[in-house]
Amino acid sequence: MAAELFLTFSMEATLTRVSSIAAEAIRLAWGLEGQLQKLEESLTMIKAKLKDAARRPVTDDFAKLWLEKLQDVAYDAEDVLDKFAYEILRKDQKKGKVRDCFSLHNPVAFRLNMGQKVKEINGSLDEIQKLATRFGLGIASQHVESAPEVIRDIDRETDYLLESSEVVVGRDNDVSKIMELLIGSIGQQVLSVVPIVGMAGLGKTTIAKKIYQLAREKNHFDVTLWVCVSNDFSKGRILGEMLQNVDETTSRLSNLNAIMENLKKKLEKKTFFLVLDDVWNEDRDKWDDLKEQLLKINSKNGNAVVVTTRSKQVADMMETSPGSQHEPGKLSDDQCWSIVKQKVSRGGGAIIASDLESIGKQIAKKCGGIPLLAKVLGGTLHGKQAQEWQSILNSRIWDSQDAKKALRILRLSFDYLSSPTLKKCFAYCSIFPKDFKIEREELIQLWMAEGFLRPSNGLRMEDIGNKCFNDLLANSFFQDVERNGYEIVTSCKMHDLVHDLALQVSKSEALNLEADSVVDGASHIHHLNLISCGDVESAFRAVDARKLRTVFSVVDVFNGSWKFKSLRTLKLQESDIIELPDSICKLRHLRYLDVSITSIRALPESITKLYHLETLRFIYCKSLEKLPKKMRNLVSLRHLHFDDPKLVPAEVRLLTRLQTLPLFVVGPDHMVEELGCLKELRGGLKICKLDQVRDKEEAEKAKLREKRMNKLVFEWSDEGNSSANNEDVLEGLQPHPDIRSLTIKGYMGENFPSWMSTLQLNNLMKLSLNDCSKSRNLPTLGCLPRLKILKGN
Repeated sequence: MAAELFLTFSMEATLTRVSSIAAEAIRLAWGLEGQLQKLEESLTMIKAKLKDAARRPVTDDFAKLWLEKLQDVAYDAEDVLDKFAYEILRKDQKKGKVRDCFSLHNPVAFRLNMGQKVKEINGSLDEIQKLATRFGLGIASQHVESAPEVIRDIDRETDYLLESSEVVVGRDNDVSKIMELLIGSIGQQVLSVVPIVGMAGLGKTTIAKKIYQLAREKNHFDVTLWVCVSNDFSKGRILGEMLQNVDETTSRLSNLNAIMENLKKKLEKKTFFLVLDDVWNEDRDKWDDLKEQLLKINSKNGNAVVVTTRSKQVADMMETSPGSQHEPGKLSDDQCWSIVKQKVSRGGGAIIASDLESIGKQIAKKCGGIPLLAKVLGGTLHGKQAQEWQSILNSRIWDSQDAKKALRILRLSFDYLSSPTLKKCFAYCSIFPKDFKIEREELIQLWMAEGFLRPSNGLRMEDIGNKCFNDLLANSFFQDVERNGYEIVTSCKMHDLVHDLALQVSKSEALNLEADSVVDGASHIHHLNLISCGDVESAFRAVDARKLRTVFSVVDVFNGSWKFKSLRTLKLQESDIIELPDSICKLRHLRYLDVSITSIRALPESITKLYHLETLRFIYCKSLEKLPKKMRNLVSLRHLHFDDPKLVPAEVRLLTRLQTLPLFVVGPDHMVEELGCLKELRGGLKICKLDQVRDKEEAEKAKLREKRMNKLVFEWSDEGNSSANNEDVLEGLQPHPDIRSLTIKGYMGENFPSWMSTLQLNNLMKLSLNDCSKSRNLPTLGCLPRLKILKGN
């Protein structure tokens, strides 16, 4: 087996990003061109040497030392240029201006200071180039053609839904056998347990989903329930999630007696079918304890549990009848080819050229009957030429015989991702724990905060982020997507094995600390997740807080002596924080701040000095009464997430880069025309108290027809609402033709606006007319080819 080699995609992406920032600075700045030009040239030369480092085994201490030094200097260079940009923004705020980040107006002293810092960075890069020569880096690589990186020798949350495009291949017999076991047990026992056991990637969860679907369709059981267990085999959590399945209003119950009482009420005299997915617990006492509780729910024969697990020991422990467990076999080569072909053609059934089919069948054969590998490799082959298919087929990775062969095959697909940026975006996902639902919008905002997404060719960072997300989804690195009512993907998950891959390729930069984790050699960590770890003190002793660029934490990280110097992302959702210190303004690089679901009482005024801040989240902050007065100073703010109508920022019209604004309340402090200034708005927007808008002319100043919103909610309040101006106002609120969801609530007009019948709303999927009590009849709707939901009361 080939030796494991160094991963350099992360370093390559960082160097490219710093080169891009330096080039932009050269274009716009005066006085530093010489040093910035030298910086850009040095970075270009060093990138060439990276290719040679990527061919070195990880046991090469010289190459390891060189990469560590290079990583530190590259990040230092990015911080220096970022401080330069911050200072420009700060001075522009004092003058009441907004300019390009690098436009010149800064004092001579500041320019000299920045020039000195860039000069020091250049000196460090010179030393790194000398080290490279001394270690022999770059010599061998000068005559080597560029190629995909050579192959180098954990939280999953599931649900019962099969993806709409997913075709389950080769599992009909498995499903039939398990259904026979389940149906045969009905009437025989109060609770029968059928484990599905097998290796990772074999499709155990997919089989369980199919069984769940059939059990529902055939009404074999009165109630069907799904719980993803993973590492947390807690009877309180499992029973609580079961209760949530049947009654969402009880989601905040934590007392076991209360949960059991409610379950008994809901499931009394009913049979239930429960899937416990991804079970790892081998402690018989814990299982016996949970089983005892399940038997207490009702005494009626015919309840059943299907368990998915990788562990034979777990299966033996949990089965209720000898021989009731089922181990799915591996797929045939033809079945693997069927999956590969489906992914290559994106489910479209397109004809594949004969030369590609011949190679593809050989690749499918090498998948060893594991459907996950077939899915991922099929996604990798999509859009590739015959030469690249052949290169994948000829990879040495297929020859490895160790226990981690499946993971190594996934690495093959990772290495063929189209760019270092895409690889970096995937590797960052290791910061989420296994069994975690990843929100698409939030993930893209986190990628933005880390600087992975540079705007180019007229595309916004969000556009590039969406493309990266879709590419990873198409390559089956993401799965189990959820969509909203208008078919936009809202979240995804990662298979355990894929999450293991993310951990493997990010281990030099990211650390996701579980409880009782042992931290070793973490001084080069840049992304830290403390959500599952209680011992924050020991974690921060192990890492260098000055190097951290991401921190997720449920405890107050400001209550300590840690000095954050380079922080881009601070996620304190559900933490115990009740206030942010005034010193938060020192986090000048900060792009992303989340204090949602906390008891925070106020945001300090100093937060308005975070001129780089792009995303601010404060959802479900019940103690938060008001925002800082000078929110207008957050000139880089693009995404504002909140759910309290009284927290609309003052002078919101001045936040001209804003793309996400979920709520807007018309009143003395906010005229509807303020929305007209926010030309970048998109996503969803609810406009409240429209009875405060005078007429059509004022409503038109919101310029909604120019904004590509997905979802709009127009709401009139009960206070002094009359039909006098309702019709005029709604006429002036004409949306963009691409609108997907429209809700009109509390409208007191007799007639609906003309645009509802004349506008070609080709993408409208949902139309809700709520409490429109004076309307004589439904509007005459125009052409609505995609309308799925029409509601009215």
